[in-house]
Amino acid sequence: MKLKTIILVLLILPFQLFSQSIDELILNKKYDRALERISKQVQEKPEADLYFKQAVIYKEQSMPLLACKSLETALFYDPQNSLYLSELGENYSSLGNIYQTVDCYRRAVDLSPKDLSLKAKLGRAYISIDDFQRAYQTFEAIHKVDSTNVYFNKQFAFAAFRNGKPDLAIRLYEQVLAENPGDFGSHLNLIAIFKRKKSAEDISRTGAKALSFFPQNPTILLRQADALFELQEYEKAVFPYEQYLASNDSVFDVLKNYGICQYFCKNEQKAIQMLEKCYSLVPNDQFVHFYLGLAYKSLADYTRSAEYLIAAIACAQPVYMTEMYHHLGQVYGNNREFEKSIDALQKAYECNNERVEILFEIATTYEEFNFNKTLALNYYSNYLKIAGTKAKNADYALERLQKIKEELFIGNK
Repeated sequence: MKLKTIILVLLILPFQLFSQSIDELILNKKYDRALERISKQVQEKPEADLYFKQAVIYKEQSMPLLACKSLETALFYDPQNSLYLSELGENYSSLGNIYQTVDCYRRAVDLSPKDLSLKAKLGRAYISIDDFQRAYQTFEAIHKVDSTNVYFNKQFAFAAFRNGKPDLAIRLYEQVLAENPGDFGSHLNLIAIFKRKKSAEDISRTGAKALSFFPQNPTILLRQADALFELQEYEKAVFPYEQYLASNDSVFDVLKNYGICQYFCKNEQKAIQMLEKCYSLVPNDQFVHFYLGLAYKSLADYTRSAEYLIAAIACAQPVYMTEMYHHLGQVYGNNREFEKSIDALQKAYECNNERVEILFEIATTYEEFNFNKTLALNYYSNYLKIAGTKAKNADYALERLQKIKEELFIGNK
């Protein structure tokens, strides 16, 4: 009896091994042998499941194009299979075929509307084609069913932010980080949202919290510093810039921004030190020249200031010309070079005739120059005509206008 049992097992075993061998070979990563078995079976009886297993192997071998072809064939035999569509979408995504990815996930969701993981894949696919409205709608629908899933909430937060709903995005990201504080990207996204909302305090708070989990992380330090710099919160930006520079390479843009911060913090010598390093790296940057000029102006070194401001103008973009000529005019005036001052101020106004206060400065400069009261009178008149009686210096201009007219009347008698 025992011998008969052994013989029976030996007769049955090869059949069992053959019927289960494809799955076992895949699990044991013996992909070539598995593909051979699949090829033989589909020649005898093509089935969707066999082509799906073939696709799994190709995916594991990093051959998504072949995997797509196998899945397309599987869907020919079983077109209503949401699993096959989902896998096809994933393989299309790895190939960069993002619109085909969206189509596959959309069809899969239609077949399995209660599958939240499938919906999340569709939402991510919408994000990849910058269709943030549909992405938001998809994750909003998921959120109504499951509001606790960290992954879903993270995607919903991003879609909300890109769909113009920053308050919701903040609430979701903070919920995500409360459960998963090690989510590096969510910390960075929160800083970006607070920058968009122009909230310097929240940027500093969020940056500090992120640094408590990722101490001295250069990406966080720089993201925080740059956000504060863009909001012109120069004093608050100094510390993260210093922390970054203490342990990272002196990158030109970082040095430049840090130097500009030091200027606005009235640390002119430190600003000059940083900006001159920038000058050695990039000799023709307009802002390096400009803020060097302003720093020397604050130190009353008008000769050096004028040199840098002239250099700034030489390489400036038109949008910045007014401000640069304006400061140059002031520098020349402080240095008692009135003709040069008037010339620079006139060019500043020519570049932007909405800066009407420059007309007032030209008028006062002509008075201080004291060679032609009529020109001063004309500029005061133009200033009041254009700016109106509610302008910043209207009262003083009216007073001087009347005084000059009296002086000219008396002088003509």
